[in-house]
Amino acid sequence: MAKVQSFADKANKKKQGDLIVMCPDTGKETKIVNVRLVDAIPNGKGSFRFLDRNQRVYESTYKPYKG
Repeated sequence: MAKVQSFADKANKKKQGDLIVMCPDTGKETKIVNVRLVDAIPNGKGSFRFLDRNQRVYESTYKPYKG
């Protein structure tokens, strides 16, 4: 009989693919995290438009990852 995979097994499997790099500001190893940035841009009519984008950042400083 086959083993049924638990949620913890699936979560551990996904963590193995984390990207770990050296942070240029701190000089230590840190993970790269995907975040969603939202900018509020004012319209001429007094309302706002929202511009959202996904970006990769360093986990230790939350500065953009260029690589």
